[in-house]
Amino acid sequence: MNEHILIVEDEAILYRRIKKILEKEGFSTSDYTPSVEEALRKIEEKRPDLVLLDIKLQGDLTGIDLGKMLYNDYHIPFIYVTDFDNDMFFAKALETRHEHYLVKTKPRLNAAELKRAIYTALQRNRDQDLRIENTGKLGIQVLVNYLDILKNLSTKDLTRKNVAFDDIAFFTRDVKFLKEYNTEFRKNYIWLITRAHKLYFLKNSLKQLIKNLPYNFVRVNDHYIINLKPPFFEGRINNKNIRVWGQIISISDSYKNEFNRKFKTYYLS
Repeated sequence: MNEHILIVEDEAILYRRIKKILEKEGFSTSDYTPSVEEALRKIEEKRPDLVLLDIKLQGDLTGIDLGKMLYNDYHIPFIYVTDFDNDMFFAKALETRHEHYLVKTKPRLNAAELKRAIYTALQRNRDQDLRIENTGKLGIQVLVNYLDILKNLSTKDLTRKNVAFDDIAFFTRDVKFLKEYNTEFRKNYIWLITRAHKLYFLKNSLKQLIKNLPYNFVRVNDHYIINLKPPFFEGRINNKNIRVWGQIISISDSYKNEFNRKFKTYYLS
């Protein structure tokens, strides 16, 4: 197993117990994380495949607050592991679209139940990712230039164009890359390069864009979303660098886990 699981738990003893269970199964885990604030920092450092989440945490925010963020903003599956065994908290938790709701058993956590819930959640999300790959839109509508420049074109000139996902090598915010195309940097834009080495523009952010792209696109750092399919993805240089359509691109630690997960979907190694 290569999946990374974040344990958000304010009881240090229980945290160590869960960590031991997970590491015996081959999962990697983060350090002790007793609050929502600390959990968000850990997610930015290394995106987990799954979060085990207590409801009662240190600080003003609860696990239910974090659950809403995981579902709405981060799209990371999570399982509640909590002391709260009543309908009121369960009803609140349901609103956050959790994968499972486990009640802590004392004096020991039910390890077998926890492991079954984890494997079920991970498999369900793998299957969902594969279904997404084969459904959805055919492409994306892009700008042929910056909006203020497009205003000066004639009414017969094309300002927007449809580009098929299969023709896109990568999306980028890399200023160095723009220099190759003699294009100035503009805030709040991203750029994409096509099979024909054409440059197009999007008024968007990488964070928002990745939510709507097919499965074969993966974010690898703060500046790039790449297409994992050939001929665009040419291969790995080492554990930290890849080559995509002639461009050497680094994989940051924050996105390495997600990259490796999708990479293994397409390539045997």
